[in-house]
Amino acid sequence: MREVEMEPWSIAVAASAIFATSLIFSMFGRGGGEFYLPIMLTTLSLTYYTCAGISLFLIMLQGLSMIIVYHGKHRLVDWQLALALGLIVGACSFLGGFLSYRIPAYLLKVAFSTFLLISAYFIYRGISVKPVKGGFGVWARKLGDNTYYINMLYITVPVAAAAFTAGMVGISGGGLIIPICVLFGGVPIRIAMGTNTFLVLISSSMSFMGHLIRGGFDPILGAVLGCAVIVGAQIGSRFHVRLNEKTLRRAFSIILVVAAAWMLLKIFL
Repeated sequence: MREVEMEPWSIAVAASAIFATSLIFSMFGRGGGEFYLPIMLTTLSLTYYTCAGISLFLIMLQGLSMIIVYHGKHRLVDWQLALALGLIVGACSFLGGFLSYRIPAYLLKVAFSTFLLISAYFIYRGISVKPVKGGFGVWARKLGDNTYYINMLYITVPVAAAAFTAGMVGISGGGLIIPICVLFGGVPIRIAMGTNTFLVLISSSMSFMGHLIRGGFDPILGAVLGCAVIVGAQIGSRFHVRLNEKTLRRAFSIILVVAAAWMLLKIFL
């Protein structure tokens, strides 16, 4: 249930901001939980935990909307990799969402911001491990014209930790999972972003279930904001191929830094 009655203007402001966020984040194959949470906390009279539940619902809708475009139009989803990581991401994000109520909200916000900043630094620098063909734990992959090698030993545990943390905080985890796949796994950034759309859907769905069991969700408000997310995701996903790789990296990093700063600011407001 909604904690207090909210003015229609506040819901309209939140929906507009969430639409813009969905549009921008969908260009990078990501859920917009880093902004959905601060937007709702700023404009709506809801607790952190209810906002987290709605955020996960919105990310789930966004992931479903994005995957239609990234797979059907762009052909950038590595389904074998997505399925291999999907089970880990689903289980860990569900557990994180279920256990989040045991952790004080301010600690979740600090963890949220810290991981975003670390992620932004590494993706901006572009430092990555290049898996060697035929090496132990290295998986040879081909998608379209792209041939690449993924070191599953380097990414499995970090992806599990990222999904667990994302479930606790109420986000999809793409801010961490994409850099892990790119920097430690050797996945091309476009394919990492495209494949992450499936992981966004799995992670947000499972962690949303964890929050839903605890009662942290407003279905009416979720439906209203969900419409804004779906439209934004459909528009943003189609702009992905118009951005070159250098722009993708820089814009991705800037978004993470701004989101982290905003969340840290909310701790003191």
